[in-house]
Amino acid sequence: MTCYHTNRFIIRAFRVSFNATFPVGLAVDWQAPSGITIPNAQLKNWLLDTGSLTERVQSLSNHFSLELIGQHEQIPHDNELSLLLDNGETHYQAREILLCGDHKPWVFARSIIPQAFVDSELSDLGREPLGKRLFNDKRFTRSAFQLCTVPASQFGINSNQTLWGRRSLFTLGNYSMIVAEVFLPSSPAYSRSAKNEKESEKQL
Repeated sequence: MTCYHTNRFIIRAFRVSFNATFPVGLAVDWQAPSGITIPNAQLKNWLLDTGSLTERVQSLSNHFSLELIGQHEQIPHDNELSLLLDNGETHYQAREILLCGDHKPWVFARSIIPQAFVDSELSDLGREPLGKRLFNDKRFTRSAFQLCTVPASQFGINSNQTLWGRRSLFTLGNYSMIVAEVFLPSSPAYSRSAKNEKESEKQL
């Protein structure tokens, strides 16, 4: 069984902008995009982009890194279990990571992975991006997005900013997994630099 415990050094390294320990969790309310007003077109573009978020972060940063917060067997939140009913009785691992661009955390991601995937297609991930395997394996199908808002303080961030997130299901055979991603304050999803605007136009 693959498990990775909390890496406290990583959390300390980003203490200025991310101060939380595994499992961080995402016990929030999720809604369909049609039921929520997204403040601007740029943020909407990031939230509803169906391509690889990892590849997009990589393309916009001079230095990309993935920092593993932790991965371990865990009982999912109720709002996660409600999406996974078709999996039947099974165990899950929660995997939480940061996608970092130019040494700043841009995205917090939490994935709920059936043990069957951990033992097969998604074994020994470590610091390898999960998206790299999902998007390179055409057998996985992706559901529509659900969206959420969450206060930055939930991540130990000293800010009153409201952050935006998304989640979807990836399904292969008899099992589905959840991939949820929250855009952190330093993410270009909230900025309007010329480079970011140009990239957003390409995604439309």
